[in-house]
Amino acid sequence: MRKPLTSLVPLLLAPALFGCAETTSFVKSDTTLGRVVIYRNGVAYFERSATIHGDSLQLNVPPDKIDDFLKSLTVIDESTGKPAPISFPSPGTVAGDTVNMRIGLTGAAPHRVRLSYVTEAPSWKPSYRVVLGKDGKVDLESWAVVDNTSGEDWEQVQLGVGSSSALSFRFDLHSIRLVDRATLRSDDLFAQAPPTGEILDNAGYAAQGQRVVMEMSDDALRLAEDESKRDEPGKKRAVIVNQQIQLDGGSYGGGAGAAAGPRNKPASRATGNASPQQPPAEVAQLESTARAIQSSSNQIVIEGYADTKDKDAYASSLERANRAREQLIRQGVDGSRVVAVGKGNLAGKSAGVRIVEEQTPPPVQKAKTEAAPDPAAMPTEPIGTSHFESTSAMTVARGTSAMVSILRTSTEGEVVYLYDAESVRGNGEFPFRSVRLLNPTASVLESGPVTVFGEGRFIGEGLSEPIPARSMAFVPFALDRQIHVERKESSTDRIARIITVQRGVFSTESQQIKKTVLVLRNRLDEPAKVYVRHTVPQGYALLPSSQTQQRLGNAHLFRMDVPPKGEKELVIEEATPVFRTVDVRTNAGMDLVVAYLSSAATTGVLKDEVTKLLALQRDMANAEQRIQTLREQMEEYRQRMDELHGQIVTLRLVKSAGPLVRSLEKKLSEVNERISKLTLDIVALEEKLMIARINFQDGVAELSLEKKDAP
Repeated sequence: MRKPLTSLVPLLLAPALFGCAETTSFVKSDTTLGRVVIYRNGVAYFERSATIHGDSLQLNVPPDKIDDFLKSLTVIDESTGKPAPISFPSPGTVAGDTVNMRIGLTGAAPHRVRLSYVTEAPSWKPSYRVVLGKDGKVDLESWAVVDNTSGEDWEQVQLGVGSSSALSFRFDLHSIRLVDRATLRSDDLFAQAPPTGEILDNAGYAAQGQRVVMEMSDDALRLAEDESKRDEPGKKRAVIVNQQIQLDGGSYGGGAGAAAGPRNKPASRATGNASPQQPPAEVAQLESTARAIQSSSNQIVIEGYADTKDKDAYASSLERANRAREQLIRQGVDGSRVVAVGKGNLAGKSAGVRIVEEQTPPPVQKAKTEAAPDPAAMPTEPIGTSHFESTSAMTVARGTSAMVSILRTSTEGEVVYLYDAESVRGNGEFPFRSVRLLNPTASVLESGPVTVFGEGRFIGEGLSEPIPARSMAFVPFALDRQIHVERKESSTDRIARIITVQRGVFSTESQQIKKTVLVLRNRLDEPAKVYVRHTVPQGYALLPSSQTQQRLGNAHLFRMDVPPKGEKELVIEEATPVFRTVDVRTNAGMDLVVAYLSSAATTGVLKDEVTKLLALQRDMANAEQRIQTLREQMEEYRQRMDELHGQIVTLRLVKSAGPLVRSLEKKLSEVNERISKLTLDIVALEEKLMIARINFQDGVAELSLEKKDAP
């Protein structure tokens, strides 16, 4: 859709002020320039016309424009309606500063000829004015700054500006191009050599986009777990003595053996003394692997493999994978980037894990002259086209620039606040005062500076992104700090699906939930409309509880109406799936399972069994707490007995203290009876606790997952 250029304001300034002291040459001919359209991609479209009384038309084209001229030139003889042939000298035969071209015309004269072509030209620049009215309306003005560096005057031409997604490039059409051809011989081949070996490209990445980072055996994984805990208080330290893995105070993995001494001291055995050895290579490699994963942004998959002796191959393999995942997280790897999967029993795979990096092979590197921009960094919003053209002839002298009014209209808009903590020049504490306005045209409003006026004064400046036709846009123009934002972030796990259950260990598909809480406080005496921009990280999905109203590019946009002198809270929750194991024998594991079963529409055996286990767990916790309380009371009574006994011994040396001694002895007897009663109560509670623990362990062993229990 073409929009009229409403006015022309020539800037008659010296060309040097615009960096145009040396203007480029132009196409010279006996033609009249009638139309010029300047585009944002560095080219301009020219239309010329002429009446020729002979049989040819001469053109003089500058060498720097010959390639653009040849790939875009169209010549139409309006008397015949057919294109006319063009001849020009080959490179190396050009004399002078221009290339002389001849357009041959056939038929009876005169000939009405129309030429059109595209050549290099400076891009036009947009500039906008936004005037805020008291009635809530917004007046939008748009100007285009054009520069005539063509070397000729544009006299009484129809001037236009436009933009589109059309591509533009240079291409050599004028030079002579010779093709190297292969030289063939008629010699017969009596023997043929085999093809050369091929090298796997892209640093060992397989065709499916995976790279094996490392593999760990089951023993190495157990030793890595103990190595990571050796500095924790109360934990046993792993050492290797005579090729046997041992712990301080016991051994494992290699049968019974003598207890190892401290880590840095030699351990005594029946066969002699041996010094602790360094951990296996896999343990040291795990730490370096974690550092490499931290410096990468790729997804990591840990594949667990079962042993042939495992009863439940899938659960055992998943349990190993989660243990390795826990080790990577201990080394500082982001848990949201690591997924554990169980592979069960596979032929040729022993018990252990394999760490795999998911990545597509990087693209083939291009030459620097052909380097393309990163597609991920390019905007993904549709741009469309724009075209504004004058309805009357205009004149722009060579070496000058002009400001052309391309739009002036009222549109829908309002002053709001935009909280943007993600952009390069964003702010994480205060939202920007912004204009929210509608592009009322069928053309794209290109990116450019926006000057905002209100109540007859200047109130700010902003920079707009390209605004598609009939679309709303935000233009921040001030940071007045009237709205304050407090940001809090947290992360939790929640079970989404139970996969298997074996002896109280649940293999689950969990959700790692990132929760962002924004508290917006309004210091104004009037309500404030705040839009919050938030981009969901890759691999996460916005939960239904965080309802969004609009989209701004790839980001979500939340609208918040904050009352005057008040505050409003916005909660945003995002989730990503994580495979993990949960042990109901721990308080945290029981809480996760109970929360899942209570929130899901689950009925049947599993829910009933877990409910019973929860009751037993509460009884055990109450019994343990009661026992602890009684033991504390007994300790106080014993201290009181010691005090009474000391007082009685002292008073027996005094002849007149007989009654007082008898009174103290009575109290001593009462305290002793209370201690005896507390002892009996503790024994009864411990017996009750033991029975509850046995019932709990039996219930855990009998847990099972049936199809009817699945939500």
